Amino acid sequence: MLTERDIAYVRDQFVRLEDLGDADELRARIDRGELPRPAYVLPDGSEWVPRDYLPGFERAELERRYLEACRPWEAYLDGAYQVCLRRVTPEAIARKDELVAELALELLEPRPADPEWRARVRDAVDELDALERPFSPDYDRTRFGRPPTRDLLVARGRLLLADVG
Repeated sequence: MLTERDIAYVRDQFVRLEDLGDADELRARIDRGELPRPAYVLPDGSEWVPRDYLPGFERAELERRYLEACRPWEAYLDGAYQVCLRRVTPEAIARKDELVAELALELLEPRPADPEWRARVRDAVDELDALERPFSPDYDRTRFGRPPTRDLLVARGRLLLADVG
């Protein structure tokens, strides 16, 4: 359930689908699998997408890049990457996945006293932080059945790094 804080976040960080052009045509493209579903649907039924939702290239090019970079096309079309990434490109998706795997391993056995470990974690946390959106205050922290990677990896990594100074 979206809270008022979530709705304010969505309205600040995203645009209505209909503001990008003919909403019926955009929905038809979504139904044909050419565009991802909206990242958010507010209680009033309005559909919200990132400002750069419409890529400047055709589906075939995007699908080729996406498959080359990371994963099945359906994972892109479900719209979840719009929630977590500032720029939803195949390369950003692939890099996020790499950073998540890297940080998950590093934080599994933290060694904050080790300068090399600290440097690796700091670099990965900074890069993931730059790739990811802030996430909505409440809804995104429950909608996927677990906290977002921003909480699990970025915040936790920064906390471990701050403990040593």
